[in-house]
Amino acid sequence: MQVKRKSRSRRITPKTILVFLGIIIVAYLPLSTFIFSLKNDAFTGYFPSKFYISEAVNNKSMPWWNPFINFGLPQYGDMNSGFWSPITWFVALLFKYNAYSFTIELLFYIFLSGIGMYQLCRSYRFTKTVSYIAGISYLCSGFMVAHLQHFNWISAAAFLPWCIWAYNQLINKFSLKNNVICAFIFYLFLSSAHPGMIIGFVYYFVAYVVFFYFQKRNEDPESFRPKSFLRKNAWMLGLLLIFSFGMIVGYADIIPFMTRGKKIESLSLIINPFSFQSIISFLFPLATVKGDAFFGTDISMRNAYFGLTLLLFFIAGIRQNKSNYQKFFLYVGLFFLLLSLGGIFKYITCTVLPFIGYVRLSGTFMIFTLFSFILFAAFEMNNYIIEKKNFTEAYRKTFYILQLVMYVALAVGIIGIAITQNSFVFNFSSILSAPSFSGKLKTLVDHFSIFDALLIQAFIQLGFWNAIKSNLKSRTYKELIKLVAIEMVLATLLNIPFTGVGQNSLREVDRTIKKSPDGLRLPYRVPIYSLYPTSSDRYNKLVGDWSFFSKQIGVDTKAFYPVELNISKTVFKDSLSICCDKPYIFGTGDSCIQDLRFTYYKGNFIDLTVYNNKPDTLVYQQNIYPHWICTVNGERRKPIAYKGVFNAVKLEPGKNFVKFEFIPRSVMGAFDFSKFAILLCLIYLLIMMFKRPSP
Repeated sequence: MQVKRKSRSRRITPKTILVFLGIIIVAYLPLSTFIFSLKNDAFTGYFPSKFYISEAVNNKSMPWWNPFINFGLPQYGDMNSGFWSPITWFVALLFKYNAYSFTIELLFYIFLSGIGMYQLCRSYRFTKTVSYIAGISYLCSGFMVAHLQHFNWISAAAFLPWCIWAYNQLINKFSLKNNVICAFIFYLFLSSAHPGMIIGFVYYFVAYVVFFYFQKRNEDPESFRPKSFLRKNAWMLGLLLIFSFGMIVGYADIIPFMTRGKKIESLSLIINPFSFQSIISFLFPLATVKGDAFFGTDISMRNAYFGLTLLLFFIAGIRQNKSNYQKFFLYVGLFFLLLSLGGIFKYITCTVLPFIGYVRLSGTFMIFTLFSFILFAAFEMNNYIIEKKNFTEAYRKTFYILQLVMYVALAVGIIGIAITQNSFVFNFSSILSAPSFSGKLKTLVDHFSIFDALLIQAFIQLGFWNAIKSNLKSRTYKELIKLVAIEMVLATLLNIPFTGVGQNSLREVDRTIKKSPDGLRLPYRVPIYSLYPTSSDRYNKLVGDWSFFSKQIGVDTKAFYPVELNISKTVFKDSLSICCDKPYIFGTGDSCIQDLRFTYYKGNFIDLTVYNNKPDTLVYQQNIYPHWICTVNGERRKPIAYKGVFNAVKLEPGKNFVKFEFIPRSVMGAFDFSKFAILLCLIYLLIMMFKRPSP
């Protein structure tokens, strides 16, 4: 099937929105009901930066610098924080970040992913049946479930189908409105995504543009104009650069100073792939939640499930005649699958393709594989429905082969449990005796084995497998949509306890976060090591390192955080911070400073009066960085680097008025430029939304 030229997407109806909202609520029930909280990296690695942005802007301070993460880092350069995302600022300004708003934002991204895939499929003129199934399969896919704790992986997956949809709209019907929409959606992706996904997307998009060029030229060679095609792309990319100008300047500013700004130089540095053994997840997603030694990668990198129905059409479609679109999505999907597997192919690719070598987590690229495979299968399924094919030949053969695999998995599960007696069944009494529901759930998860997973998953899949065949043969497609929804919801609910949520309630997490002091108060001027006298005061199992929330400057030992400045190697060279016996601001002379009086404090700025009887050096324990400025008695100076790491300034005897300010002028200017460009375009889109079409 060839996609028709100038295909126009159809409006998303309220019914469609309600369908996807309902599936989100049910499939992600532990989160949507706020009974359980997101686990691991969500609140320990992604939430702290968003929380600080929210606290800063609600206390009339721009969060250019975050002073609370390992003696400070430029917040605009934190690629995990969503600093450049309009959605982050919308939540921070209107609702403030807390455990609930953070969770709702994540669910919103998952909703966007499903509705975006639905809209993309409709733009390809797929039937509603196929569009619904593709959308449901995407939002409940193994990637979404496995990476719930990785906030900017989910947000990237959410905007990916919208980017391709917007680009299709732009090329098929060029207009200022479509140009603005396309550039803005691309910007939402870039400002929300994990850096590795941005790199992968650039390659994916370039490949799609090249494919689209030849596809359009072949469809209508007489009217196709290469210059017109290139001009449309140039307009969109130009506007995207304007939107992204601030982000580009901000990231370029920090890259030379951060530890992850270097290319992979060894095969051993390529970590967490979608291992070859994880291919089992295409059919048995639950089987990947156990067996760490067998899979050889992190649990979040193992799940590529996108449903039985589309898997049937994916495998059958490989043997059928394929359209150009199908060939593109199949081959590009396979390319990214090879990248995701890591190993020698990834290492060779690192040496050939620019920027690929900066992506250490090979499993990052699986989103492009899964996205492509779903679309490939959707094309094949659409052909099946439109052409009213019979369930014969390739479909029947594929059906029986996969059915045989399910029976084998069922047998392996039964035999494995019988031989090893490694099963939750043999620990049922300890599960029931656990003190609470969450305790019972944790005990069950702990005693769950890979053989349990294979047995349960194979049994479930066999039931759905026969029902899918029945619906396809009888062409009862409305029933098929319901069946797919039930299957994907069940697959999601079974995997979430292992990969997505912890045993603690969201209320507990929110209560913990609320213990953080209000506003940006002046930190305690005590020795750094005395801020957290015991390890229990420093680390909280719900939100990670409490130094991110305490609003105290400094830590005696390094707190784990994804973004780290190169200078941290010197600050913590002996495991303890080099000045942990001093307060966050101090004089180097033993008794030179007689008094310190603070006038004003914000994250980027501290103003104080110093009384010292001898020449001295005042040290402010914040990482030295190019944009720090010190003012002494009205005279601006460049701070000196105390011990090569902290801001410091020399003082003459007497009364000194001192200010330390972080002023990244180039970033601030670029931020304002992009901000006003985005606001103008949003106003334009708002006007166009209410403008009546010409008669």
